[in-house]
Amino acid sequence: MKEPVKVILVEDHELTREGLAFGLGKFPEIKLLATAENGEEAIALIGSLCPNLVLVDIIMPVLNGIQATREIKANYPDTKIIMLTSHREQDKVFDAFSAGADGYCLKDVKTEKLVKIIEMVMEGAFWLDPAIAGLILKVLPLISESVSKVESRNRDLSQLDLTYREKEILSLIASGLNNKDIAEKLTISLYTVKNHFSNIIQKMAVDDRTQAAILALKQGII
Repeated sequence: MKEPVKVILVEDHELTREGLAFGLGKFPEIKLLATAENGEEAIALIGSLCPNLVLVDIIMPVLNGIQATREIKANYPDTKIIMLTSHREQDKVFDAFSAGADGYCLKDVKTEKLVKIIEMVMEGAFWLDPAIAGLILKVLPLISESVSKVESRNRDLSQLDLTYREKEILSLIASGLNNKDIAEKLTISLYTVKNHFSNIIQKMAVDDRTQAAILALKQGII
């Protein structure tokens, strides 16, 4: 039987924190080690409890989620971090990725879905809430400039057998082109683009084009 994912939950709002803790406690796949009210408390707990993953809000007193993420990744690089927040603003998303977050999830997610997201992130996938996918495609060039200066925090993709064409299509996805635009630019059929993209998704273990593009940028493979 697979070991449960050891999680620390960081949320300053008491009712939200207790509700999330109660919901996660219903799933044997998750072992909630502790909760914290701010980033400073979370960092102190990580040193003693050694979680696999931290769920962290962005706006918190003492030490906010972005600051905490940056410090956690600097000191515990193998610890996965999912931003669990209600914020959809471009600067918040950009700052979270730049700090090294492995996922960005909105708080209205159902607990069952959150558990699946946690498992996917632990398997090496990069999670981005589909509700903000359009925003991310607009800021991908900025994210690329930033994360190129930051050590990659996700699993190493250098060994993946991505073909030249697949990397080419990934690059065009990152620039914001849709499948039809890519087909026209590369002078190939729409079916061929979709087939390549299906292979990309499978190889990278992600859910959609936005996750694939961001992970590729973070790993420097495009």
